[in-house]
Amino acid sequence: MDQFQNVIFDTNYAPYLPNGGYPNYTIIPEKPKQNGGIGKIFDDLFATLFPSAKPKTAGETPTANGAKPVPQENKLIQSKDLKEQVKYILELPDEEYNDNKLTSKLRQYIVEVEKQYISVVSDYKTHIAPSFWEHKPTQYNVSGIFGKTYYAQSYPSYIDALWTRDILSFHAKWDMSWFIYPEDDSAIQSMLKTRATQLKAEIKDAMQKGVTLDTEVEQQYKDVEMIREKLTTREERYFETGYYVNLYEESEDKLKEEGKKLEQKISGYGIRMKNAIQRMDEGFTTGLPLCIDELGIARSSVTSSLAGSFPFISNDMISDSGILYGINEHTGGLVIFDRFKSKLPNMNSCILATSGAGKSFTVKLEILRYLLNGIDIIVIDPENEYKTLAEKVGGTYVNIATSSQQFINPFDIPPRIEDVEYGKGDLLRSQIMTLIGLIKLLIGDLSTEDEALLDKAIQSTYSLKGFSMNADSYEGKQPPIMEDLMNVLDGMDGGEKIALKLSKYVTGTFGKLFNNYTNVDINNAMTVFSIRDLEEVLKTPAMFNVLSYIWTKVRSHKKKRLLICDEAWIMLQHETSAEFLFGLIKRARKYGLGITTISQDIEDFVRSKYGKPILSNSSLQVLLKQSTTSIKALNDLLGLSEAEQRRLVSCGVGEGLIFAGPQHIGVKVLASPQEKDFITTDVV
Repeated sequence: MDQFQNVIFDTNYAPYLPNGGYPNYTIIPEKPKQNGGIGKIFDDLFATLFPSAKPKTAGETPTANGAKPVPQENKLIQSKDLKEQVKYILELPDEEYNDNKLTSKLRQYIVEVEKQYISVVSDYKTHIAPSFWEHKPTQYNVSGIFGKTYYAQSYPSYIDALWTRDILSFHAKWDMSWFIYPEDDSAIQSMLKTRATQLKAEIKDAMQKGVTLDTEVEQQYKDVEMIREKLTTREERYFETGYYVNLYEESEDKLKEEGKKLEQKISGYGIRMKNAIQRMDEGFTTGLPLCIDELGIARSSVTSSLAGSFPFISNDMISDSGILYGINEHTGGLVIFDRFKSKLPNMNSCILATSGAGKSFTVKLEILRYLLNGIDIIVIDPENEYKTLAEKVGGTYVNIATSSQQFINPFDIPPRIEDVEYGKGDLLRSQIMTLIGLIKLLIGDLSTEDEALLDKAIQSTYSLKGFSMNADSYEGKQPPIMEDLMNVLDGMDGGEKIALKLSKYVTGTFGKLFNNYTNVDINNAMTVFSIRDLEEVLKTPAMFNVLSYIWTKVRSHKKKRLLICDEAWIMLQHETSAEFLFGLIKRARKYGLGITTISQDIEDFVRSKYGKPILSNSSLQVLLKQSTTSIKALNDLLGLSEAEQRRLVSCGVGEGLIFAGPQHIGVKVLASPQEKDFITTDVV
């Protein structure tokens, strides 16, 4: 029966009818009146409606036997092909056009196009309209596709902002329609006043009788008063809104099954959806892109609630280049981002998560994918988590420890920066300031007098090696080491105390770490500096020294690089090291460097005065699963919404939020099985 109906309704019978089913008009034009008048008006009207019946004009040459006159050819384009003739007519100014400009080819072409246009326009309803339409009390059937309509009957007093984005991820064939009607605020004010009076009387009556009142009534009264106040101060506007959902499936059983899933998903937000029983025809029409609300079921709302329901505030984070971070949990799309080609202020990122939330896996995945894009990677690794990955990609592994044979001399003079003009002694002054910061971390804070004495001692130490403030270049000269500084201090009045404190890092237990010449390099696609085997007291100065060495290399040759600073809370423990890290983050973009700071200790970010500035200078922020205690501290830093806080506390491993400028995206980190096997390693 269905096939038979399709044959009847979908068949175009025009080819089987004379003249395609159109009536033939036989027009006998009368001789036009010389003086115009009513006859001339009708002649013009017929000429417009029926061009083929237009009376002859001065450009037509009558034949001797009275046959139909043959139009004259346009000699200018007569010899050209049809395409050139059409182009000529189209480019001709309107005031210069007349029928004498046409050729026989053009006339024939215009007639054929006109017939085709009339045929398409007259038959468009046949092509658009369904074969059949059957509607029942609880569903409808359009050309074999079953569907039903839902409408929002009531909303809760509180609902998550942007809740419609989560509903959009529902995988099914369905349409969502919103109808918004601005209303007069004065009318709603009168209604709210009446409602507030009723609720207040109900509350007062219950108090007099000593009856425990339902908390819902009290909440309604508070909501009404709040809305009245905001409408009065013009903070809010009043609207009537209709929210409808049309669901489609190929069978009735499947439609019932998907309908229950949709009702459960929407009811999870406290919204009560009802089936538009006995109004399925109106529901189907309302869901069509005609802007016709035939159901007319509306509920009151104000500006903030309406804005919170708008589903398209945050679109998919997809760029033309970059790497894949994961799946957008709001829309089901992909999250593809390029830190080096985005329009954000810098290329820095910050990853905050609790232990076991998947932050190391996320960073390793980012490293692997950026390596494939030709980006050099430098990692400061406090827990030896990146050693295996570095070995697999052919990178360099540097073990910074008291028992290691790899060293970085903090007295190395930084190389010149490209495109920067230097005065005499500028490089030396810069290095002396960095050394003073490192020594403060090693021996503790210094008084103003001690710091001035140390500055003089460092200058003298460099002078003994041939480094002076008046030199134009320091090439070919060997820099001093920590032992040289200790000897100079030991021979200065008042320097013995500082020299004694430094002796621990020269001849004492930690003598090897800061008292040797540099024998490592970072000229590789991936370089990992491991500080796992260092004592806790040395980790902060060691990270400071490594970062200083990396910074001098980065500035000497501009290139796209990523610097991964894992467990950044170590640097935030001391103001000197925290200030140094913050300085790198602020200046990194100028040298093509993107810095990723990672931490699981959110409390240290809150306590440190550099925590919030570091976070705000990171244009990309990745927040993975948080504990209930850390979410409060994170909220102090970022000002998260309640929905974002709940998501971060309840999400699984590898799930969280990505903030990129104004975009806030729920993301699930996605890796292929090959990538997962490649980067998943045990900590050794």
